[in-house]
Amino acid sequence: MNLKGIREKRGLTQEQLADLSGVHQSVISAIERGQTLSPRLDTLKKLAGALGASVEELVAEDKLTGR
Repeated sequence: MNLKGIREKRGLTQEQLADLSGVHQSVISAIERGQTLSPRLDTLKKLAGALGASVEELVAEDKLTGR
């Protein structure tokens, strides 16, 4: 999951992304830590929209971490 990399590239904290997307910060944190391996599609769509990214970009393997 490449959520953290995209979020950081946009200069956003988890809290800011939560405010923009309507997804609770604890959910974002769990996704970034790999504790939620299959986030719901509607959650991914909200995050992607807030980040100006596609769902595909969010779920692409992170080249640095392999996750």
